[in-house]
Amino acid sequence: MARTRSSAATSLRAAERLDSIASVLGSDAAVAEVLGVSRAQPGRWREGQAPDPENRDRIIGLDAVIALLSGFLAESSIPKWLNGVNAYLDNRRPISVLREGRVSDVIAAIEAQKSGGYA
Repeated sequence: MARTRSSAATSLRAAERLDSIASVLGSDAAVAEVLGVSRAQPGRWREGQAPDPENRDRIIGLDAVIALLSGFLAESSIPKWLNGVNAYLDNRRPISVLREGRVSDVIAAIEAQKSGGYA
């Protein structure tokens, strides 16, 4: 029984995070693109299917990245930042770095940009 509750709680938290992420990115298709999953997958997670550990971590990481970006960018600029070339990431797109699971690199780029550092 505890496992079922834990799984349900994980699914609920994932659904809440997905709603938050989709509100910024604009659609489940955009969420799926960032996470590198099929377009239908975010809907399945919302309907109660628990994400596997790798995707759970990606959802948590993306939610954290968006929260940090929300602290200094307009919501409409966040998708542009995620898709734009970033000097702090060796001229790579943050979305590509996130797909590789390198959330800490993206967070470091955000912090560097916020502090006004040069790449």
